[in-house]
Amino acid sequence: MAQIKGGGPFDGSMRQHVRTDDKIPVYYEVLAEGELTGTLAAWETMFDEMEPRADENPKLYEMLFDINQKLNMLINHMADRSGFNMPEAREVNISAGGLRFLSDRSFPDGERLLLKTFLPTHGQIVRLKCEVLRSTERTDGFEVAVKFFDLDEATREKIIKYIFCRQRQSLRSEKKT
Repeated sequence: MAQIKGGGPFDGSMRQHVRTDDKIPVYYEVLAEGELTGTLAAWETMFDEMEPRADENPKLYEMLFDINQKLNMLINHMADRSGFNMPEAREVNISAGGLRFLSDRSFPDGERLLLKTFLPTHGQIVRLKCEVLRSTERTDGFEVAVKFFDLDEATREKIIKYIFCRQRQSLRSEKKT
């Protein structure tokens, strides 16, 4: 739930932003020194124009994003170009200030990444520039905590709306049981 007091994201103290746990795809790319945009595949803009209708299953958009991302990685691999990785796990903890995800590799503190994820409630790819706060080794990989930087307000609002939507869904399912 929302906690207002405290230090930075993921520092163990009370948080500044509302957050939620979920399972969504997270693809990452290490940003080269001085690079602030990362790669953008032409097909990704297709999702920017899609808005899920209320009667449609948001999972459909998530599956389409997943299929397109995997095809993009195959094309990049066949063309011997670098690109986004295949996520090992999809469990995340997300807030308007940062994100925690599982990875098959560790990142040094301060390394800059470009994350791409898909918020099912919006049917859009969200690109997030972030900085690694820490990578903690676990038995199933590394838990990577990042904070967002240079995040525009429209994207921040999408994340906040997504979090509230997920929390409402969670409360409804708890009520039913």
